[in-house]
Amino acid sequence: MPETHATGFGEKTSFSLPDNSEVVLNSGSEINYKKWNWDNHRSLDLNGEAYFRVSKGRRFEVHTRLGKVTVLGTQFNVKVRKNRFDVVCYEGRVKVNYANSQIVLTHGQSVSFENQKQTNINVNALKPEWVDNQICFYKENIRSLLDEVERQYNIKIELNTKDTTSLFTGKLPAKDLNVALQIISTTYHLEAKKVSTNKIIFDEK
Repeated sequence: MPETHATGFGEKTSFSLPDNSEVVLNSGSEINYKKWNWDNHRSLDLNGEAYFRVSKGRRFEVHTRLGKVTVLGTQFNVKVRKNRFDVVCYEGRVKVNYANSQIVLTHGQSVSFENQKQTNINVNALKPEWVDNQICFYKENIRSLLDEVERQYNIKIELNTKDTTSLFTGKLPAKDLNVALQIISTTYHLEAKKVSTNKIIFDEK
């Protein structure tokens, strides 16, 4: 029987794998793996986003619907949302397979793939910002940005605007909704209205 760990919107969870590798699972995410023979076959399926601190040992694989990440022992973050696949390496080396391409990341490097387009970014952080309740975005469109805010705060957001093409790079707090809404409103010239405790509507100003 596979083991499953899942988080709802507005939740995060941490757990250890049989080899004491540590996993932090972000909101609205799920991991499945088999405990049996784990040390010889360290492989799991991820839907969503997770941060891994992997114990040294045999090859460790993270499978997602958009690509695969392979490591030996290291710290890295994997995120798969809609058509976007992001991998960040915080220590050691990780191998990323996406479509027909393979890329090796080392400490402080990250890669994003979206609809066959590859973007490489250097990262200064020692671990993912979301672990410390910051949501970090790099060239993210407004729809995906609002999806992530919905996941972190467990709310519904309605966007009443013509699609804006400007991409967002920056950080939003994951524990202060008013500040997050204020930053989004200012960036996109929108007005946020709370219509109930868990529903927000953004209108054009």
